[in-house]
Amino acid sequence: MGQINQPSNLIDQVVALRKEVDELRKRVGIGNATISGGTFTVQGDGAIRMIDADGTEILYFGPDSEGRQVIRLARDQGKRVLYTYAVSSGRQYWALTDSNNDIVVSDDAESGVGLARPWIPVSFELVRGQDMPTVTNGNYETVWEANFNKAQPFIELYTVDGCDSGTTGGGRIMITPVGGTEFEADAWTNGPGLGRHYRGPYALPGGTYTGPMRVSVQYRRTSGTGNVYAIAMDATQRQT
Repeated sequence: MGQINQPSNLIDQVVALRKEVDELRKRVGIGNATISGGTFTVQGDGAIRMIDADGTEILYFGPDSEGRQVIRLARDQGKRVLYTYAVSSGRQYWALTDSNNDIVVSDDAESGVGLARPWIPVSFELVRGQDMPTVTNGNYETVWEANFNKAQPFIELYTVDGCDSGTTGGGRIMITPVGGTEFEADAWTNGPGLGRHYRGPYALPGGTYTGPMRVSVQYRRTSGTGNVYAIAMDATQRQT
């Protein structure tokens, strides 16, 4: 009679059992998995997908139908939030979309430089002295004013200003935060002649998108009988 439960037989049984467990895992998939260290790697043009209970794709990292590596991220019900795609040149772009699947922000894939959307407005201003607004008041007058929602922490701008011969003046930046008190952010003096000057950056107090705040550019004449010329231009909200 053959021997039972000898070590060699037990090892064979354990090996066979592990094979059966591995096959079972392959069939039913992974329920829960945790990686406490190391790297989770997908190779050989594999992909990572997340499908909701209705069979709608919510997340995809992997190759598209032409073998390009792409990313797709969707809201509930499958409407896109973020995706990458390629233009005719083969260069890829990324895009953030709204609930109507329209692109809100994306980079420019054709040139490989900068934004494709949104299109940023560029303003033109008068720069000839005879065309500029003028101030003769000895008290500050608001010549330029912007009302906007704060989106970034700072604002910067340029001014073209100066005075007639024999005249001096001054300018200043006033900021009124949402629900707050107007304060002077900067002040300067102007002499004869025109110059282009960088102003800022000035901190914008308060939270973002809490309501319109105001930035005013004011001028006054401090001596003489001529004009103080005043242009505010090229204002930009910016990061820290």
